[in-house]
Amino acid sequence: MNQTAPRGAPARVIGSWAAYSVVVGSMLGIGIFLAPPSMAQSISNPLVFLGVWLAAGVIILGGAAAYAELGARLPRAGGDYVFQREAFGPSVAFATGWALFAGIFCGSIAAVALALCQYQLPALTGLPLRDMALTLPWVGAITWAQLVAAGIVLGLTALNAAGVRLSAVAQQIVTLLPLVVLVGLALLALGLWGADRAPTPTPGTSMPLTLGSLTAAYLAATFAYSGWNAVIYVAGEVRRPERTLPVALLGGTTSVVALYLLLCGAMIAVLGMGGLAGAGEAGSAVAGALGGAPAGFVMNLLIALCLVATVNSSVLGGSRVAYAMAGDGVFWRRADRLGARGTPVVALWCQGLWSAALILTNQFEALLLAVSLTMIVTGSLSVAAHFVLRHRDPAGAGFSALGHPWLPGLYLATNVVVLYAEVHKAVVGDEGAPLIGLLVVVAAFAAHWVWRRIRR
Repeated sequence: MNQTAPRGAPARVIGSWAAYSVVVGSMLGIGIFLAPPSMAQSISNPLVFLGVWLAAGVIILGGAAAYAELGARLPRAGGDYVFQREAFGPSVAFATGWALFAGIFCGSIAAVALALCQYQLPALTGLPLRDMALTLPWVGAITWAQLVAAGIVLGLTALNAAGVRLSAVAQQIVTLLPLVVLVGLALLALGLWGADRAPTPTPGTSMPLTLGSLTAAYLAATFAYSGWNAVIYVAGEVRRPERTLPVALLGGTTSVVALYLLLCGAMIAVLGMGGLAGAGEAGSAVAGALGGAPAGFVMNLLIALCLVATVNSSVLGGSRVAYAMAGDGVFWRRADRLGARGTPVVALWCQGLWSAALILTNQFEALLLAVSLTMIVTGSLSVAAHFVLRHRDPAGAGFSALGHPWLPGLYLATNVVVLYAEVHKAVVGDEGAPLIGLLVVVAAFAAHWVWRRIRR
């Protein structure tokens, strides 16, 4: 495979560890500490509880396997946008690209940055960040947390604009440190270092398993696993992508699945299923039980680092979607320009400013709700693109997806079932926002398709 970047394209400077850190850093977040308590409220059997986490991990691994082959086949900036353009045409890619950039990436950046400033930073510093800071016309009251969150987003945008190498080094630091410490804390809690230190766990209340409870638990687990495909958006800057991308995607996903199983086992060992169900946020509860206030402080610091890693990887990846779209003329044309350090500076600042605006106007929650079904559709379309492109050119990737066709097929089939269940839930529950968001994406596809036909 020719690794020489075409003129004007970003240089391939992201190595194996940096690519691995993008995957792990994007996955590690508050989800692993919020999802287990909600799952334990409907699943009291610890084996079933752990089985759901394992099953969700295997299904996610199927998606990672498909993306690994897609990345090796099409190692360019843009990820899903590029895959779907090659498999299904520019109109599908147009709808997916705008949903990714304007809704999924910018909404996620805003949500995670604000969570960091509303919960972790006040716990670490004691500062009253939830207090009102100022009032803006047409916006209303703005809290200090919103201002700091917007500042963090813009600061990480500036860091990424300063160069991919600098951003990659920062990503490795804020990812690998929490990863190592969380593994150590999980092993400690499981009794590999002083089993007598752990408190007596609280047993859970037996409750019947239902399809609804299992589905809800699976969705909570997949939420915690989200971000596993993050490195694919910067595939155009990865060295030796036919090797590095599969290792980063499969290795990073497997590492986080193993870590989450360890952490869930530790939560059960320390709190019991009953204690876990009433914990609210499991990380601080486990740390507090093991080591009191000092351990709780360390846990809050680790969660804060994980959230910074998540925001940084999203800033890195989301901007490449806008960059790829601009190159095709479906985004502001200037966004396909590279700065002096080889980064898509205009695309980065478009994303940073939109994310900051979502934080200051408090519109990101509504936006994320609107694109919640679109997230499922986007991943499903890309895995479907894997099957389409492999059928067209079986040997064109240089890498074969692990477990093809069964593992990618399992991911795709599960997503179809989940999408049906979520659409049914939205219709029955009169939850219009996700359906409206999905209809907007369909309308974007139709409008672009008609526009292309008129131009011919």
